[in-house]
Amino acid sequence: MATGRRYAQAAFELAKEKKNLDTWSEDLARAAVVLGDSDVLGFLDAPQVTDSVKLDGIGKLMSDVDVLVRNTVNLMTVNRDITKFADMHRIFSDMADAHNGIARAEVTTAVPLEDAQRAQVAAGIAKLVGRSEVEITESVDPEIIGGVVAKVGDRLIDGSTRTQLRAMRDSLAERPVD
Repeated sequence: MATGRRYAQAAFELAKEKKNLDTWSEDLARAAVVLGDSDVLGFLDAPQVTDSVKLDGIGKLMSDVDVLVRNTVNLMTVNRDITKFADMHRIFSDMADAHNGIARAEVTTAVPLEDAQRAQVAAGIAKLVGRSEVEITESVDPEIIGGVVAKVGDRLIDGSTRTQLRAMRDSLAERPVD
């Protein structure tokens, strides 16, 4: 049994070799939508269903997907690893983003960002994480009071007013001001 990482690595190397990383990314996303249906995933993972029936089903459900991507889904199905597809897709996407110099950030602010602020936040995060481009997913949490909290991969960048106030309070509690 292979892990999602091994499939992702193999797919990524093949996509780079064939110079069609964008096609792979788009078609893996299409396949992920199909495999996101628990009935489809259950069917492909069912031991009582023959591989030929499963492969025929994949051919019909993913007829609009590149043949190499479909072959990857076929291989994962035959190897009884299809339940690892979501993991493989996520890892492949991370590898493709890194290859293309893109970082994805989950940004939380106290109020919604305007376009100019969004661009400024994206540029700041890009500089911090060493990427040429940052794609932002936004959420609003008034409890952070102000500033920005950003999560990029497993890295947390907390520039919120709430955190700064807590640090100031803790500092004052440690040593009295004369």
